[in-house]
Amino acid sequence: MAELVIPDRPALANEPTLAIESNLGSAGLCLRARKLSPELVASLRGRGESVLRVKVAEAGVSDDDELPDISGDHEILGDGVRFTPHFPFECGILFRAILDLRAIGPLGLADVQSLEFSFSREIGALDTAVRRVFPSSNELPENLLRLYVCFSNPMQRGPARDNIEILGPDGRQASDVLYRAPVELWDKSMTCLTVLLDPGRLKTGVGPHRMLGPPLRAGQRYTLAVGAGMIDVYGRPLREGFNKSFCVSQAIRQPIAIEKWKILPPALESHEPLELTFPRPLDWAQLWHGIAVVSKTGQPISGRIDIDLGETRWRFTPDAPWQAGPHSVSVAPGLEDLCGNTPYGAFDGPFRSPGEVADEASVRSIPFVAKAS
Repeated sequence: MAELVIPDRPALANEPTLAIESNLGSAGLCLRARKLSPELVASLRGRGESVLRVKVAEAGVSDDDELPDISGDHEILGDGVRFTPHFPFECGILFRAILDLRAIGPLGLADVQSLEFSFSREIGALDTAVRRVFPSSNELPENLLRLYVCFSNPMQRGPARDNIEILGPDGRQASDVLYRAPVELWDKSMTCLTVLLDPGRLKTGVGPHRMLGPPLRAGQRYTLAVGAGMIDVYGRPLREGFNKSFCVSQAIRQPIAIEKWKILPPALESHEPLELTFPRPLDWAQLWHGIAVVSKTGQPISGRIDIDLGETRWRFTPDAPWQAGPHSVSVAPGLEDLCGNTPYGAFDGPFRSPGEVADEASVRSIPFVAKAS
């Protein structure tokens, strides 16, 4: 992202703060209001969109209601509200963030807080490169469903078809391996591209698999090749192409066994992370959103997520110290492993009855209690 420019503004003591920060899991930038009291935060549930707005600031327009809004998602956190735009903030445009708590009754504040900011159009000194590829392991299953290519700068949509391919053991392009979606599958920040393998060749009972077999073959070595023709938001090609080589192991066609997860509880009244370890890797992108920590009252606990060890370890560090009493880890029913298997069934499993499908909508919970230090 280009350089952030914030006009000078006098700092006021004991007021909420508005600041630009990175949004973990999306590689994009968001706006966050902090320093709100716990009572005020509790009253904001379901009202984040009305109290924190981001608009395009226009010269000569002082009435905020006349300014166009930026669309995005609102999330209530431990000490405030976070706004993540649906699309990255555009360079060269002045934005105005508005925190208006006057309608929250006696808990609200009398004044409206605002922050104007923009991003310089100047191109950064660092060229764009492939930052990471997930799954991060160099051994991937035969029925791998997807890969994620993460770039160091926002990218343009369009060149992926001609610049991303799978090379076979002979170093040549492996035919009919990738699914070419009509629209490239970028995240909101335009820094992470989802690359799908042909799902028709992964399903053993359908025609493409019967005619061609799986897109990858166990025991063989392949390479994900990203060409330098990928173009960033500034119109520049990549600094250089990128290759990730991997060997292929046997297919995985079993549901995710949550009962085999290892959980390491944190210490009471500490900021120690809660740690989960999985017997096999899970989908990197879904790990950011498919697992949550919930308090005894059923409310999500805000904090920071870290993922490592080849996507087999998930850590959660809370914003506030762990409290006494029961907590739980909430697992979304759609959480997937590398092959699209969920806690309720295999991606390539048999058809399920309507009753079984209905059960798959329920969230799984893992109870835990912070341990005494």
